[in-house]
Amino acid sequence: MLSDLDSILRAHEIEALIVPMHEAMHPSFRWLSRGAKLTKGFVVKKVGDEPLLIHFPMERDEAASAGLPTVSALDFGHERAHREESHAPRALARFFHNLIEAQSITGSVAFAGNLPFELYLETAEELERLGVRITRLGGLNPVQLARKRKDAREVGIIRSVGERTEMVVDRVREVLRGARVDGSHLIHDGRVLKLGDLKSLVSAEIVRLGMVEDHETILSQGRDAAIPHSRGDAAADVVPSVPIVLDIFPMDAATGYFFDTTRTFCVGEIPGELATIHGLVLEAFTIAADAVRAGTRASAYQHMVCDFFEKHGYATIRANPATTDGYVHGLGHGVGLDVHERPSFAIVPSNQDEVEVGDIITIEPGLYFPERGIGVRIEDTFHVDDSGRAVTLCHGNRGLEP
Repeated sequence: MLSDLDSILRAHEIEALIVPMHEAMHPSFRWLSRGAKLTKGFVVKKVGDEPLLIHFPMERDEAASAGLPTVSALDFGHERAHREESHAPRALARFFHNLIEAQSITGSVAFAGNLPFELYLETAEELERLGVRITRLGGLNPVQLARKRKDAREVGIIRSVGERTEMVVDRVREVLRGARVDGSHLIHDGRVLKLGDLKSLVSAEIVRLGMVEDHETILSQGRDAAIPHSRGDAAADVVPSVPIVLDIFPMDAATGYFFDTTRTFCVGEIPGELATIHGLVLEAFTIAADAVRAGTRASAYQHMVCDFFEKHGYATIRANPATTDGYVHGLGHGVGLDVHERPSFAIVPSNQDEVEVGDIITIEPGLYFPERGIGVRIEDTFHVDDSGRAVTLCHGNRGLEP
């Protein structure tokens, strides 16, 4: 939440944070600028003040529409500095120095966001030569930390993306339910159903419903389903009696917020081994989802699911980080303007993330056996509400039958 950012900056003795945006919108800039549709600009967040949006003249109306205080970059000598300096970092440092002085910033300044590393490394050094105190964040992104907990507006947006995402999943269910098993493939609308038909349907529905397929949807079957991030072979026939994993994570085209859900389907006779593995994954999912409480370490739930699978004799990445069989990934992650946000569930010393009221998280255990052609994953997106418990934002059933 924006209200968290000031306390994070104060904790690190930072008076002002500068978030540049060069040609490609990124989540930190989008969040602080209220989604301002600029191709280039800067946001300055001074502790205790509203974000200040720095724009260029051609985009003055777009900047104003965000509802934030705005000012032109030219007012701080941006163009003049770049005309007079042959070294881009030195020119940028002159501009920032003018901006910092004009905003009466006397304390430490930090940069965050998707920065051109080679440009801003030298820019920070040039600013220090001009007497500006720079805090190097060492991998910390204060905006990312502040974005972790979502306010009511954000929860409403993500809920809307989730409702539309479920509509896409329901269309896939309809096709699979309507398909007829014919030997080693499925027949739908009088022809052999290809995995690419399902993928095309997903892509078209995402666009129709006002979303963007930011990365290709994971839609795979059989052995590919056992490689968690395999996108699947579009040319392959859809095969009966094997797992079909649909992991869909579209982004809302207007706001940039994501949703994330995964279902595993099987058309035709369900093999006993697949049913058993799916049942165990569903049990692990339910145990973790029911256990989540605000104020606890996120990594505790990864431990919980590792305990469960190891008790049933399966390998986990906790016991063997190199395993490609069994439970081979993390339990979940935050979701927002990035599809993977805080909190992290990773079991590593650097991860101290806690589950908090306002978090939007996924829970997505899975079991994978490439050589047996079996991969199962079940995933919902949850809101940690005022009760401190995780409430699912998904409505579809989690069974193997579509």
